[in-house]
Amino acid sequence: MPISADRKARTRAEIFDHAARLFRLRGYAGTNIDDIMLAAGLTRGAFYAHFESKDQLFAEVVGAGHGLLAVLRASDPKTALNRYFDKTQLTANAQACTLAALPTDVARAPLAARLAYANMLYALIEELSRGRARKLDASATTVAILAVGALVLARASGDTRLSDWLLRCARRTALPLLKPRASPSRKRSRSRRKVAAARRPRRAARSRAGRA
Repeated sequence: MPISADRKARTRAEIFDHAARLFRLRGYAGTNIDDIMLAAGLTRGAFYAHFESKDQLFAEVVGAGHGLLAVLRASDPKTALNRYFDKTQLTANAQACTLAALPTDVARAPLAARLAYANMLYALIEELSRGRARKLDASATTVAILAVGALVLARASGDTRLSDWLLRCARRTALPLLKPRASPSRKRSRSRRKVAAARRPRRAARSRAGRA
């Protein structure tokens, strides 16, 4: 009896979810097809009915946007970052976020996975740039670097105090960068008011001198 399209889609999604979890937990090299299919309760042969190769599956996982990007899309940036920098959630956040969990694996992966990673970085910066003039705002880009970089370093450090300090410093630097900036027009109007205020005393002095 042929498998329905709906059932096939559910099976593919299940394989994908187990693969994503294992890749983030063990890395690309530490995860093989047998591990993935065993976690999904399926045979190795069933893998190729849904994916061409482990490389293709890995590239799809990288491009799925797990972790910080997904949280940003569901909440405001400040809430998402406070949650991401939470030291009590370090291990969970690191294992849930593809950008933080897999940069070394992606750097050694085929081009498709590296391009998928780049697309997720673009998407992350664009989410952090919401409400700003540019999609790749410099401050938002800096926040992305601080967030992902701090999590990678904090997770790698075997010193808990150092890990906590890294996350605290990153949070302290990143959050102010997301505050709305005053528009150029407002800055110009304030400067004009200052110039006008400075001119008034000089005009009054010249007027008194003329009358004298």
